Amino acid sequence: MCNKGLTIPEAIRKLFDVNVAQESPLLKNKANSLVRNGLIEVEKEARVQRSEVTLCPGQEISLHNALLLNALFPDPKDVKRIFLDTQFRLQCAELAIDVLKNRNSLLGQAYQSRATEDLANCLMDPQRDLRAEYLPNPFSTLPQVILGEQTNLLHVLLAQAASLDPADSFLLAYLKGDWKAAERLSSQVSTGSPELLMLKSEVDRKLAEAHEFNNLLNFFRKE
Repeated sequence: MCNKGLTIPEAIRKLFDVNVAQESPLLKNKANSLVRNGLIEVEKEARVQRSEVTLCPGQEISLHNALLLNALFPDPKDVKRIFLDTQFRLQCAELAIDVLKNRNSLLGQAYQSRATEDLANCLMDPQRDLRAEYLPNPFSTLPQVILGEQTNLLHVLLAQAASLDPADSFLLAYLKGDWKAAERLSSQVSTGSPELLMLKSEVDRKLAEAHEFNNLLNFFRKE
């Protein structure tokens, strides 16, 4: 059993100076999603009216890093996978580098800070333990607090330029999981940063595998 620690709202206030009750209930909901999927460990103490949920020892670092990553990758399943899957972590790091550091948009320029570079470098190094080391925070205020339920930071950055740049449209389709659009736009991406071209190659490979699998299923259906 864990020793009693901070509640989720107390931890968020300590880590990010955000009062979730007044400023961002969404941030608390995001943290609770990370608890439900097992990434963040908590202890529940039964009370007369309702149980009190507190973080287990050492979980403040995981919560900090998970909420930072959630600013870029809004699906809690993706955040958990970054912690567990090294290859997926590297792919996400490459995407973050391309969007945060290589954008010409005003928002992109705003996040071209040393902390952004340090954050990307930490993600690119699988020896850096996301459960034991705080990720650098490039945000004065977490994007979840500013943007709310409407969207997430990567979508905002990419949507700015998506109508002009096929590479941005391709990245936006990838983030939204729109594989048909990603496949169509991938053929229009011939140049770009090394991170972008690596991601394009990975998407092309996965789409080719999906087509091969579908063709195999169609073959057996005809038998």
